[in-house]
Amino acid sequence: MFRRRIAAAVAAACSFFAVASAAPAHAEPGDTAGPTYVALGDSRASGPLIAAGDHRDTCLRSSSVNYPAKLASELGASSLVDVTCSAAKPAHVLDTPQFVGTGFAPPQIEALAPDTDLVTLSIGGGGSNHLPVSVRCAAPVPGADLRCRDNPDAERLAVEGIEKMAREVDEVVGAIVAKAPHAQVYLVSHGGTVGDRACWPILPVSDGDAPWLREYFDRFNDIYVRAAAKYGVHYIDIATAAVEGGHDACADTGDRWFEGIIPRSPAEPSHPNELGMAAIADMIARDYAGRGE
Repeated sequence: MFRRRIAAAVAAACSFFAVASAAPAHAEPGDTAGPTYVALGDSRASGPLIAAGDHRDTCLRSSSVNYPAKLASELGASSLVDVTCSAAKPAHVLDTPQFVGTGFAPPQIEALAPDTDLVTLSIGGGGSNHLPVSVRCAAPVPGADLRCRDNPDAERLAVEGIEKMAREVDEVVGAIVAKAPHAQVYLVSHGGTVGDRACWPILPVSDGDAPWLREYFDRFNDIYVRAAAKYGVHYIDIATAAVEGGHDACADTGDRWFEGIIPRSPAEPSHPNELGMAAIADMIARDYAGRGE
């Protein structure tokens, strides 16, 4: 019964907010010398529930506090077009309209132009095997150890999901670079929720399985490392920064950048909270400024 509850909670994190908006969010114009910025991606960028009052549509963007908004402010962007949508998959960025409850949002890549200066992308969770892999680690009671680290089925799902999503993400990044050839493009990692420790029921896995789950996300993030190298774009490793800095889901309030299955501050389960969004924005802003853009 408990494992079914955990599965349902994780599924909610992956698919409950599976609708989006066709209307992009625009920042107020800043310094005219600032970059023209387009934000693409899924719920890890849109930020459901962080600022629920911002949710003007079924995309569930927290458009005042998600990392696109914070980054645009930090850089004094001359414009921001935020088309991030909860539950978006690579195809919804590339060429497939996304159902948004009352219609369809156009493919996100249509927001790009040849003169776009800056693009951020968080994609790859939807359609991956994050859910079936994670559920195989879900401990039903404190102290239980499901040993998913030794489960060949969990490993098979991990490998298959990584291989599938690597192809899809590669295609998306190639298309972004082709449509916005002069833009600085940033790929944001997955992970950050799971470190080398557990904290049942917030992160209901064993201390033995938590490091394996973290390593799974490290392997998944190689997708972005490889795509960044292939297309000459930039990789933002928020997962390592969060885990090594003690900002994973088990951290105390004030230090925690990512929420667990049971959020303790406003955010979708297993997603960045407002502190996490600020950290992502800061990492991108520092890199962008360091390139003299």
